[in-house]
Formats: sequence, C-alpha cells, structure tokens
Amino acid sequence: MSDIYKSISLKQTAELILAVGDSVTVLAQGEMGIGKSSILKTLKEKLGDKYHYCYGDMTTKDVGDFLIPKIRTIDGVEVCSFIPNEEFGFHFDKPIVLMLDEIGKASKAVMNACLRLMLERQLGTYELPKGSIVFATTNLATEGIGDLLPPHARNRITVVKVAKPNAESWIEDFALGNGILPEVIMGVKQFPQMFQSFEDLKDPKDNEYINDPRMPRPAFVTHRSMAKASDIISKTKHLSNDIISHTLIGTIGARATHDMMAMVMLANDLPSWEEVVSRPDTARIPDSPSAVCMLVYSAVQRVDKENVNAWIKYANRLSKEAQALFATSVMRVASKASLVGTSRGFIDWATKNNYLFNGV
Repeated sequence: MSDIYKSISLKQTAELILAVGDSVTVLAQGEMGIGKSSILKTLKEKLGDKYHYCYGDMTTKDVGDFLIPKIRTIDGVEVCSFIPNEEFGFHFDKPIVLMLDEIGKASKAVMNACLRLMLERQLGTYELPKGSIVFATTNLATEGIGDLLPPHARNRITVVKVAKPNAESWIEDFALGNGILPEVIMGVKQFPQMFQSFEDLKDPKDNEYINDPRMPRPAFVTHRSMAKASDIISKTKHLSNDIISHTLIGTIGARATHDMMAMVMLANDLPSWEEVVSRPDTARIPDSPSAVCMLVYSAVQRVDKENVNAWIKYANRLSKEAQALFATSVMRVASKASLVGTSRGFIDWATKNNYLFNGV
C-alpha cells in the first residue's frame, strides 16, 4: 500500500487545512511531540495578517469555559444570555484561524461543546467571521494516552494521520531554520533511528531512543524533546559534562544522551566561527568528517551578508561533499537562500560547481 494511504506530512496537512479549513474541520492525528501544534505557525506564515490566530488547549477547558452567562435586558425583560470565551475569537472583525489542540483528550462535555463549533463554525448564537478556518490536533489512540473520539464526533470532521517526520525532513524543514544546535542536528543525522515510529517496530527493545506504549520509558526522544535538548546544551556549555549529561537524560533518555554527548565533545574541537570568517585562508579544518558536517550546519545558520564571502572562501578548502552539503542545505532555508543568492562569492562558486545542486 502506498504511504499516502497511511499518512501525510505536516506540510501536506497544512496545505489541506488551507484548502478546506473554512468549511471542513481537519483533525491532525499523530504521535506525540512531532510538531502538530506548529501547523498553526505554518498557516500564519502562509496567510499573514489577513486572519487572527487563536489557540485553544482542550485539556484545560471545562464546558463552562465556552459560554459565560450574562444578564441582559430585552424589551424591558431581563434574560440570561451566553457570551463566548474570547479565546475562540468570535469577537474579531475579520476571519480567524482556530486550532483546537488535544481535542482527543477533552472531557465528554467539552467534546460535545465543540461539535457545533467544528461542524458549523458556531457557538451558541455567535458565528465565527465568514471564511474562518477551524482545525484540531490530537495524538494516536494507539499511544495509550487517552485520545479517543466518539463516532458522532468523528463523523463531523475529517481525520488525517500525520506522519512522523524522519531525521532528514526534520533537519531540512525545521532544525536548520529554527536555530537548533549543529551538534544536535549532527546527532540526529548520525542516529536517524531517534525519529523512528514505534509503529514500525515489532519489538520495543529494538529502539531504545523512542517512546513505545508497549514499553514506556521515563524520558525519550521526540522532535519536541530534541529541540529542548538543543536549548539545554546551548545554555549549559559553561557547566560540567556531568550536569549536562544528567539534564539530558531527564529530557531525551540515557541512550540518546550517550550519543549526543559524543557530538558535544566533538563540537568542542571545532574552530570558532570568528576564526573561520576572520581567517578563512588559514583557519583550522577539522579532521573528522562528522566535525566538518557540524561546521557546515553551523555555517548554514550563521552566514549573513557580512561574512558569507569569507565562509565561501573557507568552504573552498573543504571536500566537495562538504561544499555540496552546504549548498543544498542553505538553499532550503528561505531566509538564507535569498542571502547567498546575492553573494558574489557564492554565485561564482555555484557557477563552477552547478552539478552539486542536482536534486535541490
């Protein structure tokens, strides 16, 4: 069976919501920590300020949080009306994009309160502004963390399964453009099984990095926890390795920490970025291919209009494989692609090495 019948990517899910979200509520269902909530950010990048953006965490809601009673006088008679929670965006004067996060963990009463909102874009007597988009997210039922939707709720929405991003797509679509440390990126590249799905395993013992509902672990790797690991490493470099390791074990688990610390130690031997761009002709080149790759990933994130030509001069001393890695990676980060595209050094290099761009 084709993979398209099994799941679609985060990017494809966002494209679907853009296409049908004003009339159909898409429920994005996928493993924990893979970035489902980031769909709201993706939609904001696509739609801009034509919409307001609203986020509702359904795990924190009770039915009384949806509509609040208010006494009004109509034709001289006092009546009780109900006004909606501002979190749902009914008060805005232009369309909204509303994400109902963790809908599968909502209580029965909250689920029922959401039914009309998801089907008709209405809550009580209030309607969302015309053109508003509503979508929801939840985890897989097979993960065993309480994500269940009754049939009458599922029949009002369209459920899609979101694929767990593999190592390559996470690096290209998220890590390089969001400041994830090069040592973390390299760790994921070296050990791509960190992002394997438990659904692909016959025995949970075959992958000690990830969470598996058949063998729960106190800490494990997800895309979310790996981003947290990057934050931890970046802010604790002045601390001892014992402290860093202990903190990472509580974030990504013991097995991943062992491999990640190897990358941290390797990064300590890299030439500084200041050395590379100030002395591109003489700055030290790492001996290890892994260290070179780490330096390239760092360059993708740190090049700017002031230092890009110096970096290109340094990169010309690296292997063609390393140069190709920089070229293909930097062209996938929108903000950096436009920058290097105006660099005379990069243009000259690309003209001489255009064959390295095959597949970009």
